[in-house]
Amino acid sequence: MNSIILIKRTKKTLAVLVPLFSILTLGACKKQLDIKPVSSLQVPVSLTDFQALLDNYNVFNNSWPYAGTAAADDGFIPDATLATATVSLRNAYIWNRDVFNDDRLNDWSFPYTAIFYANVVLEGVARSGKGTADWKNVQGQAEFFRGFAYWQLAQEFCRPYDGAAAPTDPGLVIRATSDLNAVSTRSPVAITYRQITTDLQSAVQLLPVNVPVKTRPGRAAAYAMLARVYLGMRDFRHAGLYADSALALYSTLMDYNTVPASPSVPFKRFNDEVIFHSTISSFGALQAPKYLVDTVLYASYRADDLRKQLYFKPATGTAYQNFRGSYDGTSALFNGLSVDELYLTRAEAKARTGDLGAALADLNHLRKNRYAKATYAELVSGDVKTVLDWIIGERRKELLLRGLRWPDLRRLNLDPDYRKTVVKISDGQRYELPPGDPRYVWPIPLSVVAGTGIAQNE
Repeated sequence: MNSIILIKRTKKTLAVLVPLFSILTLGACKKQLDIKPVSSLQVPVSLTDFQALLDNYNVFNNSWPYAGTAAADDGFIPDATLATATVSLRNAYIWNRDVFNDDRLNDWSFPYTAIFYANVVLEGVARSGKGTADWKNVQGQAEFFRGFAYWQLAQEFCRPYDGAAAPTDPGLVIRATSDLNAVSTRSPVAITYRQITTDLQSAVQLLPVNVPVKTRPGRAAAYAMLARVYLGMRDFRHAGLYADSALALYSTLMDYNTVPASPSVPFKRFNDEVIFHSTISSFGALQAPKYLVDTVLYASYRADDLRKQLYFKPATGTAYQNFRGSYDGTSALFNGLSVDELYLTRAEAKARTGDLGAALADLNHLRKNRYAKATYAELVSGDVKTVLDWIIGERRKELLLRGLRWPDLRRLNLDPDYRKTVVKISDGQRYELPPGDPRYVWPIPLSVVAGTGIAQNE
């Protein structure tokens, strides 16, 4: 019997799909998966049905991969906290290869859940035969989310993008259908990124400029995501062009001089800098009060850097700091798209392509809104390396715990000037992750490899 997916036309029962398809690892199996229809459920057919699928917050906005954040160097997890964490999180923290095998809801299954939903919507749009603005909007949202999900997967399960190696490096399983029985094969990294950019470029043409809520992507979000993707590919010309296109549509920066430092969480959800809102999967060990900020990173903020008082608060009973600067407005970690990231992306792209004047203009515009007015002074230099050092330093301080440090480590390790060996001490043992180490690529869950026969990562 063919697999049949039936969905009731209410948001309440749409939530059934999340555990169902995570458990099935989202059709990653070659073998038949028989899902019996339920008489009370219906196939989505209307524009309202498909928009309801895309508005599932749990699927598209708050279940994005966490292992890169655990593995990166924004901070550390105390031994007592780590001892009570899940096996996957503990092992991700110290780059152990045994990750994602203690829980079927993981960094592989969550993005493929979103991809499955997106494909359901895209197949529905294809069947509808309607080309109205509303239908195009739904199609654009689905393509954005699919590209967004593939990018998240690529940061954990593919090698960093290298133009010379991308045609042969193992990439992702590309899903163009919601058929759970489709055979799984891995495409090269080059094809994986072509899928990501194709989805996002199509979304640019279909999405409206204005959106009713920031949990839905608009045109600026698609441009911003393309800028993020091309920066990771080290295609700085396109990264700069797409950042410029996004900023032409939306460029509001908050002046941190006007943000009160007293509230426990100084930034509200959907604040003025947010273009598209999403968060990393919630794990208490990666959030305040359990997660502690790296001391060297904290010391890098000058006294007149307003982020020092807005991003951090003393961790109770310790000499360390907790992070409180999430743009989610809670302890959950924001990993969406925002204006500050775009200015830093465009600044780096301009510097790397030789336009130091434009690079410094973007960098100083951001800094002017981050440092105390009384002491602020613009940075001036004609040296490319100096300007790049400034930009990457500000990126490090501005975008901590945004889900971007792991992708940044991966791409910067391909640059001799910015390679870094990450060091952690856990339970009295020293762990090191040198540049280019195979552990920058996570193993695919063993259940997926066993069920599909796809090649495991090194």
